[in-house]
Amino acid sequence: MKRRGFFAAAVGAASLSVRPLYAQSADVTLTDVRNLFQSRDLGARRMVQDSLRHEGYYSGAIDGAWGPGTNAAFRALMASARYQRHASTWTFAYEVQVIETMFFLTSDAYM
Repeated sequence: MKRRGFFAAAVGAASLSVRPLYAQSADVTLTDVRNLFQSRDLGARRMVQDSLRHEGYYSGAIDGAWGPGTNAAFRALMASARYQRHASTWTFAYEVQVIETMFFLTSDAYM
């Protein structure tokens, strides 16, 4: 493929995107966090639950399963003043905001 054709194809594909590349602090949903959580390996899921427990949001078993306790913990985390203060400034892609929400308590950036 000639160089011009390659760039035209790349530009055309980029214009099909429904979401903007960068969005000012989109509202991350609990469903999106659950879907990401469930897509991760058992070790990552346990690490997230352990972080939620360490910060006082979770008191269930560290089993890597999304249950009522993990759901309630993320709901409380996402309603917390600390999360709201940081999430309101996020300007990166929505998918990254979901990842940042899931790993919020394991990142030094938000301490």
